[in-house]
Amino acid sequence: MPRYAIKIQYIGTAYSGWQCQKNGVSVQDTLEKALSQVFNEDIKVTGSGRTDVGVHAKGQVAHFDAAKEIKSFNLIRGVNVFLPKDIAVIEAKTVPSNFNARKSAINKTYIYKMYISSFRHPFLDIDHKQIYKQPDVLAMQKAAKLLEGKQDFACFMSTGSFVKSTVREIYSCTVIQQDNEIFIIVKGNAFLYNMVRAIAGTLLFVGMGKISPDDIPKIIASGNRALCGKTLSANGLTLMDVQY
Repeated sequence: MPRYAIKIQYIGTAYSGWQCQKNGVSVQDTLEKALSQVFNEDIKVTGSGRTDVGVHAKGQVAHFDAAKEIKSFNLIRGVNVFLPKDIAVIEAKTVPSNFNARKSAINKTYIYKMYISSFRHPFLDIDHKQIYKQPDVLAMQKAAKLLEGKQDFACFMSTGSFVKSTVREIYSCTVIQQDNEIFIIVKGNAFLYNMVRAIAGTLLFVGMGKISPDDIPKIIASGNRALCGKTLSANGLTLMDVQY
């Protein structure tokens, strides 16, 4: 029985997140139905991790087993026929039977995007958060560097998550401005529930002068979510890449 790995892109606006839900349409459920049509059997996929309701992906990875073998090009072309316009499989290949999209991942990269404007821009609103004033990007960059390394990031985890450990390692955290757009790019070994959106909100608070960059180590050490910035809206977050 061959095992396949696929890379998926999706605009998460219309979905209740990646994972199958009892109430609501998920990306995973939509993908499984399309793959089942192609393979003419019940297909279940395992993703590299969950993305929350409204979050997008350019590089989500999943694996699944099937009874028959289909060439990569035919798999991609076939499954995309059955997928809606806001979801697409862009890569596919057979992998060893011990490959696991979740457990085999060594790092993930997320990007949080904002645009500065007094007025809404519908095309940017799809995957950006609108902010109204120019923040201090240099202060945000200074604070971002203090997030790097292996630390206990409990302060950036939203309630409703139960994990054995809140220690994670951020390999890099970068803030870039291009014209009226600001990008927060975070690469790490794993992430807590809403962690990147909470980081983005905290860095925005730094840029707005509500938090000093020098306060970041103390906030992390406290483990107190109330000392951080807000958890920013889901539409600004995109899973960019998963490395194996």
